[in-house]
Amino acid sequence: MDQPVVPHVVFLPFPALGHVKPMLMLAELLSHAGFEATFINSNHIHDRFEHSTNIVTMYCRFPRFQFRSIPDGLPSDHPRSGSAIRELLISSRGESRTEFRDLLVHLGQKNGRTQSACSTWTYFHLTKLIEEGEVPFQGDVDMDKTITCIPGLEGTFRCRDLPSICRLKEANDPLLQFFIKETAAMPRASGLILNTFDRLESSMVSELGSLFSKIYTLGPLQGLFDTFANSPCATTSSDVEFARMARDSVKEGGSSYSNLQKLIEDIKSMSLAGKVSLSM
Repeated sequence: MDQPVVPHVVFLPFPALGHVKPMLMLAELLSHAGFEATFINSNHIHDRFEHSTNIVTMYCRFPRFQFRSIPDGLPSDHPRSGSAIRELLISSRGESRTEFRDLLVHLGQKNGRTQSACSTWTYFHLTKLIEEGEVPFQGDVDMDKTITCIPGLEGTFRCRDLPSICRLKEANDPLLQFFIKETAAMPRASGLILNTFDRLESSMVSELGSLFSKIYTLGPLQGLFDTFANSPCATTSSDVEFARMARDSVKEGGSSYSNLQKLIEDIKSMSLAGKVSLSM
C-alpha cells in the first residue's frame, strides 16, 4: 500500500526578527500537524538563533522540522536595521534570491512571503498613491489629511496612518519600488496568510479577496500557538474588547483556529496537486 504523501512546507521570512517570529510559530504549528517544514533564515539571523534558541530541543519536539540558512549579501558587521534596512532589502533581491532557488532545487519545493490586511491592501495601492500625489509627502504635509484613493479606506485613513515606507522623499526610491514590485507579485501565490483575525479587519480581508483565491486569517499567532501548546492565551492589549475577540479567534472553534485547520487541509490538497505557494 502506498504511503501517504507528507506535504513539505518551506518558509522564507524577511530577515528581520519581527517577521521571523510569527512565521516560525506558524512553521511549528504546521510541523505539529505532521508536515515536513523547512525554515530558511539569513546566515545573520540564524547565527543569532543559535545563541538564543535551543535548536536541539526544537528538533526533538518537531522531528520533521529543519533550519536552513542562506547569505543576505551583506558583510557580517552591517547593522541590518534602521536607516540601513534599504541595503538589506536591495541585497536580498540579489544574492538571496539565487541562493534560495538553489536551496529549493535541493529541497524539491517552492514558496512565497507577508503583513496585516490593512497594510497589505495599502501596498497594493502605492502606485495609485503616487499618481494622486499623496506619496511621497511634499513639504510640511498635514499628517491628519484624509486619504481618499484607497478603496475601502476612503475617509478613514490619514497620511499618518500610511505605512512608514510612504514617508520616503522620492517616488523612484529603490525601497519604495521594491515594495511595489514585490506586492504586485503576491497574487501569483495560491493563497495569502495574514497574522490578523476576521473581526478585526473583516473589510480589508474582503477587499484582498478580490486578489487572492484563498485567504487564511490566523492571528494572533502567539495566541494560536499557545492554544496548541495547551497553555493560557496571553495578551498585552489594554483594550478588553480587543483581547476578548483575539482570545475567541484562537480558541477551538474560533475563526483563526478554524482557518488553521482549513490551511492544513488545503496544503495537503495542493501538495497532492504538485504545487503550493503561499504569501504571508
